[in-house]
Amino acid sequence: MIEIAAVTVTYKRPVQLGRMLACFLAQDYPLRELVILDDAGQYRNQEGDRWRLVSVGKRYPTLGAKRNAAVSLVSPGAEAIAVWDDDDCYLPWALTASAAALERAGWSRPGLVLHAAPDGSGRLIQHRTWSDDPACKLYHAAWAFRRATFRQAGGYSPDVSNGEDQELMRRLERAKTEEADPCQLGFPPFLVCSWGQGPWSVDGETPKLSWSGRHGYKRLGSVPGGKRAIAPAMPTFFDLGDPNIAAGVRPRAF
Repeated sequence: MIEIAAVTVTYKRPVQLGRMLACFLAQDYPLRELVILDDAGQYRNQEGDRWRLVSVGKRYPTLGAKRNAAVSLVSPGAEAIAVWDDDDCYLPWALTASAAALERAGWSRPGLVLHAAPDGSGRLIQHRTWSDDPACKLYHAAWAFRRATFRQAGGYSPDVSNGEDQELMRRLERAKTEEADPCQLGFPPFLVCSWGQGPWSVDGETPKLSWSGRHGYKRLGSVPGGKRAIAPAMPTFFDLGDPNIAAGVRPRAF
């Protein structure tokens, strides 16, 4: 059984971050940790049950540089890294599924993700992570990779803010990284992606960066902040303990 670290970068999303933290605490995989890097200086440095938050007051120039810095904070014993975004939610078997895929390959890349029904019913709708070519699976927030694989690929580009995930994908592909799909191993999808506006939205907190346009990372700097406390809070737009995953699979949402 490999030790896996969920790695999160955050910026002025305290409510959504608390929701994601609750998802981590509900994980059923024992050998896990969560590392959170905040560069808004919004919190005190702190830790809890297998999680740590590091808060710095100077913003990283790009999201790629920030993600690399977050990975560098992972404990030495962790053999794998799972990408967790602060504005998404993760079902309790997320790390178990990622670890199972990484027992077989250097890159865990699911073919299915979930979007909450916009009607507030709590249903979770299955979507493909690819459009025309099953080899082009996106939804970076569901990926995981062996630590050695990440290093071999060269990590994230430090020059990219919006699209750092696709650049990492190209680097992993150039390195001829073997991949495994946890959904093809029998695991249901586990990423509940918060795309756009809906019952998952939080007043005063920004939506997903890729939904915010080309200069979204730069515009985030003008969002009001202030000191905050972090507190785990269960998602209210679906049932984390007993998720209602609807039958059928729809095309990729974006």
